[in-house]
Amino acid sequence: MRTTTSERKTLRLARLLAFFAAFLFTFNALDAFFASQSKRSHREHRELLLHSAGSSSSSSLERSESTKASSSYSVAKSSAGGYSSSSSSKNDDDGDDGVESGGGSLQQRKNAKQQPLEVVGKWGDFNPIVHAEFSGSVSKWGENNFKSSARECHEDCLSMNPDGKAVGDRACNVWVWCGDANGCLGQKYRACWLKHQARPEMAIGAKDSANPWTSGSLAPQLPTKGDPGSHRKFHTLVTTNANVYQAWQVRVMYFHWKKQKKICVEQETKEEPCQMGGFTRVLHDKPDSLMSEIPTCVVDRLDNEMGFVVLSRPNAFMQYFEKCDKIEETYVLMAEPDHVYIKPIPNLMIGERPAAFPFFYIEPSRWPTLVKRFVGNDKMSAQDIEKVDPIGSSPVFIRKDDLKRLAPVWVETTLAIKKDKEANRDWGWVLEMYGYTIAAYRVGLQHDLRPQLTAQPPWDKSIGDFLSIHFTYGMDYALNGTFTPGKFGQWRFDKRTYQNGIPPRDLLAPPEKSDNELVKLLIACINEASKNIDTWETFDGKNRVVHKGAQNQPNVKKKM
Repeated sequence: MRTTTSERKTLRLARLLAFFAAFLFTFNALDAFFASQSKRSHREHRELLLHSAGSSSSSSLERSESTKASSSYSVAKSSAGGYSSSSSSKNDDDGDDGVESGGGSLQQRKNAKQQPLEVVGKWGDFNPIVHAEFSGSVSKWGENNFKSSARECHEDCLSMNPDGKAVGDRACNVWVWCGDANGCLGQKYRACWLKHQARPEMAIGAKDSANPWTSGSLAPQLPTKGDPGSHRKFHTLVTTNANVYQAWQVRVMYFHWKKQKKICVEQETKEEPCQMGGFTRVLHDKPDSLMSEIPTCVVDRLDNEMGFVVLSRPNAFMQYFEKCDKIEETYVLMAEPDHVYIKPIPNLMIGERPAAFPFFYIEPSRWPTLVKRFVGNDKMSAQDIEKVDPIGSSPVFIRKDDLKRLAPVWVETTLAIKKDKEANRDWGWVLEMYGYTIAAYRVGLQHDLRPQLTAQPPWDKSIGDFLSIHFTYGMDYALNGTFTPGKFGQWRFDKRTYQNGIPPRDLLAPPEKSDNELVKLLIACINEASKNIDTWETFDGKNRVVHKGAQNQPNVKKKM
């Protein structure tokens, strides 16, 4: 039966409405997923009830850099599957033959990097951290596991893994306890969650002054402060293409990088010299109008990005060393344009081991079949897979020569993942991140974890010891300051609003009663940059400002 023109128009309209409804459902589901994963607190913290007799007092709000104990604990635990800066012997030699650099041969430097850090403490010491909620795979659910004190929760975890040699999700090595009589984020008072992390000596999770949870690790914590010295200067490298979306972001980034470097130099001392070196934008595209504003190295864009522009990122780093490798610093900080620096940045590497920000959604142990496939070793044990870091390619501190030898393997691995139907389906928009961490494992690099490298509002709320803001998530609030995850707020900021244009100057600040100081700081930082960049409205000679925000509530001040 033939349809009329009117019927065809009606059918097209119905399809369009169905597509729009599906888009909104997917967007809300994604925001809700991140909300449930982060579990940030929206209540004021009550006094935590640590009843344990003879226990040490509650630790400070910040992660301890040393722990009290009677014996030293070596992080290179061979039987426990703990820290090691090398992968399997099969992969240690991949790409290393005949490569040398300053400070001895590559193998000599690798051996030096593999030396364990000695920290004071022993497995099983009780060192609770208040206002902290450690992440991890669940060893024992807390919904029906109640303990009268943090120490009892700790002891429950220790009973499952008394010597640190157990592996897998059932091997508890971190714990989370609710000491708030009003409950914790929907969980009942005294709930005790037992969890497993691949790197318990660098335990990670949400930390916020309003967080009602108390957490602890069975392993003594490694220091998170990098080595001092002017010889540890690093060069910041950020990759972008030449579209307006990344252009306005990198302008904000570079403005605040310059601001923080100026502060860094002004505040440096002989004992703590400034370690911020130079800055280069690696542009995998044609030259654009920012060439004279931001130091730039132009490289080629991939001929076929397969619908995924991030594929050009590893290729850009590989080309950088072929076309523009003239930086004097030994170390680099790999960054992305949606990073805003809020403090002077120190080099967070200890020795020659790279250091990176951990992402909760990068879970190599969840995907053993895929990890084995792209490592090229189907005999990897659970312990081996846990040595694949839960990180992406940014922010990452790394030696320049290590990145140079890693980059080709990163390119190869990422392209292979994208072309693999199963991996492309399961890893999706984070496949390049898996490509980086698997490539690092293949060449024998393991990263120290540095949660302080960046905050991710709105899930992170307090400035604390964060050094930068990564503004990748949408931020939604009612006008009374209530956080509204999963639905458009009356006030909202999402960088994706400005995919095809530049945010106007003087964005409206978040509602005054909002309790998220990082969201407020981010908007202030963007406004500061736009106010002080004379040509803010233009890109490639055209005015590209877009005036829009949340539905019916634009987050820009109305012109009077």
